[in-house]
This record gives sequence, C-alpha cells and structure tokens, in this order.
Amino acid sequence: YQRRVRGGCLTTKELQHLNVALAGLARSGKTTLTKQLRLIHLDNPFNSMELDNFKTILQHNVWEGIKELRKEMKKKGALKNIECEESKELMRTSSLSEFPKFQSMLPELAPKFVLLWNDKGVRTFIAENSIEEIDRDTQLTYAISRIEDLARPEFIPTQMDIVRARQRTIGRTKVQFETSFTNPHIMWNLFDLGGQGVERKKWIEVFRDVKAVIFCVSLDEFDRQSEENTEMSYLEHAVEVFHKLATSVADFEDPVTLFLFLNKSDLFKTKLAKFNRTFRKTPDDRKISYKEAIKFIIRMFKQNVSAKVNCYDTCALNKGQIAEVFDDVLKTITEARLSKAGLVATRPVKSVVATPSENL
Repeated sequence: YQRRVRGGCLTTKELQHLNVALAGLARSGKTTLTKQLRLIHLDNPFNSMELDNFKTILQHNVWEGIKELRKEMKKKGALKNIECEESKELMRTSSLSEFPKFQSMLPELAPKFVLLWNDKGVRTFIAENSIEEIDRDTQLTYAISRIEDLARPEFIPTQMDIVRARQRTIGRTKVQFETSFTNPHIMWNLFDLGGQGVERKKWIEVFRDVKAVIFCVSLDEFDRQSEENTEMSYLEHAVEVFHKLATSVADFEDPVTLFLFLNKSDLFKTKLAKFNRTFRKTPDDRKISYKEAIKFIIRMFKQNVSAKVNCYDTCALNKGQIAEVFDDVLKTITEARLSKAGLVATRPVKSVVATPSENL
C-alpha cells in the first residue's frame, strides 16, 4: 500500500488532508455537527471568547423565544390566563423590547422568568398549543431551563449548552481538526455552509475543492411547508436541493463522495409516533414503522441520482453516535480515494450506533 502511494497513485498529502462540505437547508443541524466534532477531536475546542459568545447566544435564545411565546399567547388571547400577576407584568415589561436591556437585567429577571415558565396558565398554553416552531428557532425550552446559570457573570457554558445554542449560519465556516485513529493521521477541513437560498448559490465554489459532501436533512420537519416555496413540503424542497447538488458535482473530474445525514432522528421518532398517518398513508391504513419511514425518505433522495449515496440516520446531539458515524464516513471516503487510484479497499461491514440507513 505505501509503495503504491509513493509510486504516485495516491499522494500522502491527499490522504492526510481531507476537505469536506457540510450542506443542507437551514435548521438541518449542520452547525451542531461541527460543534460536536470540535468537542470530540480538539483538546481545547473553544476559546474563552467563543464560550462567552455561546453564553450570549443562549441568552438571546431566551429573549427571542419568550417574545415569540408572548406573541403566540397574545394572538390566541391567552395572556389573560397567566395566573401570577408578576408574570403577567413581565410579559408586558419593556425589558423584552431590546436585547441589551434584557441582558443587563438578567440577574434580576432570571427568577421571574422561572416563575413565568412554571405558571399554570403558561404550562396549559404550551400543553394545548405546540411551541415546536419556537423551540426549533430559539431552543427556548432548553435555554430557559439554564436561565439562572446564564444570569451568573462567571458562568461557563457546558458541552450541551454549546451544542444547543442556536444561531443561524451565514456564509461558510471552516472547522479544522485532526483524527488520530488512522495512520497517517487525517486533518479534516470541514466547511459548514449556510442553508438559506441566497447562501446556497455560493455552494458550488466550495464543492470544487472538496472530496465529499455531507447533506443534512431535518427529519422532524416532514410535515412542514417549505419556507421558500409554500407549494412544496420541507422534505420535497430538501430532495430538490439535494438532486441539484448531486447533478452539479456529477461531472467533476475529481469525483465527490456523497453522504446523506437524515438528522434529528430522535425528534422524528417522537413525532412519527404522534402524527404517524400525516407522514404517509399506507394501503391498509396501518401505522408506518420508523424503519419503513426512513427507507421511504431514502428512496425520495436517491431517485434519479446516478452516484452512490451513503445514508445515515443521525442525532447531532448524540456525541458518541456522531464520533462513530464520522469514523465510518472517513473510511468510506478513504476507500473511494483508493478505488480511484486503482487499489481495491475492502473492510468488513461495521455496525455503528447510527446504522447506515440503506441496511435498515
């Protein structure tokens, strides 16, 4: 193997440096994946400035989430149902008008927000009206559970705080880390690409310089309309974008290995159990299983795509799972490079926490 590499079939440099693009629609979990990989592979994954920024992001998640909750409760005439007068006043206070003001008053406001969140009127509203959209955009349920810690000046975010902090990706972010479970070691250059329509136009610039593209899909949004095209569902829109991506890289002189991460599998399982028949009606009107649903989604993405698509159902919040999945991703990419060089690479089928989904 080393002799063939030195002979020019596959350069050592090519094996040691690996450029990978992480693509997908907005809110598909791409940035969460990159944060997990930094936590897994870097001794000091985030500096003090970045940790302070995550704290600010979580504070902003609370502020933005509470404002959205207030708007929804007001729209449905539910603000009057808040039992505690202090909590009612909090929903009217000017402290929510501007984030800097909210942030400066947080040590004083934190206990009041805990009281508000536990108010019977608020709990009843949340039980009777899904706040899924608010949670998806602001991580409110998680962030407010941390509000008393977030109010402390000396507080340093935990690993879970870091991966839960929700902020939109604009442009592209490069994350570099080394994996030491291979010989030679691999230096990953992972490009986290913004998923909004205007950002997707820039993807092609990155694709020409990568060995693989990982396309992320938010499984739990299967029943939602696309925000960019209301005539399509979220899944239909994701399929359309993926097909365009696959077509754009198909003619590259240097082949690009494609991966499909069906992400947020934990939320999808929960939602599928509640709203099973809104996903797909079966001929015999029975409930569709998780495995059947995953297979159906994979067929949607693979249809009319000539290249091989390596599929995984994933949960980006599961650090152990992501570590094993990316171990498998690296081996798949390496095998593709060896195959291109005329070398045959074989390895036994490995069962990872997130089973390659075509094997489900």
